[in-house]
Amino acid sequence: MKVLYIGSGISALQAREEKYQGHIIVCLNNAWRIFAGGSFDYWLHSGDFPQENYPVATHFKADIGYERYVQASDWIGKKLGWRHEDPEFYIGYTMFFQGLYWIMMALSPTTIGLLGFDHDYDQNKVVKWQQAGEPNIQNQFNQPEKVPNINSWSESFFKEFRPDFFYGHGTPDPLRTGLGLDYIKTKMQLADSVARQLGIAIVNYSERASPVEVFQRVRL
Repeated sequence: MKVLYIGSGISALQAREEKYQGHIIVCLNNAWRIFAGGSFDYWLHSGDFPQENYPVATHFKADIGYERYVQASDWIGKKLGWRHEDPEFYIGYTMFFQGLYWIMMALSPTTIGLLGFDHDYDQNKVVKWQQAGEPNIQNQFNQPEKVPNINSWSESFFKEFRPDFFYGHGTPDPLRTGLGLDYIKTKMQLADSVARQLGIAIVNYSERASPVEVFQRVRL
């Protein structure tokens, strides 16, 4: 069984092509928009995902929230005999890795194909965001007045930049800010090793360039 795991990068748009039919589809956070008004299989999202961005008129089999996906790192850690006090942080404390390990644990596929996880972001957007104090949902976007929602805020804040998500703008992924590309590469290598031990192949279906190359590139 093959899984198509989709993020919010521009290469996610490839998921609309017929050649990906036959995959179990897992959408992370805003990636559900690829199938807006249609259907896919699993929606996986963070605990603080904005309510205004929840799927509308879109069908999926299961909503996978924090309480479900957080169990994956513990389960795999025990299965492989890890000696780490906090496997959730060890695997890479961000939604991409949390979702990847949930797929490995819960679905046990033969292949996990990635789209929308190229990390090909505009670094100038990151600089502006950091210089502004990293505004986000948790700090009310560093504004005393109420911000209508993350969508209107991000479109205004990043208006001089070209969107690097397939649906527009959003706050920078923590992987490209405080953690950095070396951290991404290290945790991808860990995930690739774990997958191989479980008999799973993680491959990258994206046709876009990426600053981090770990998973095998596969063209269908």
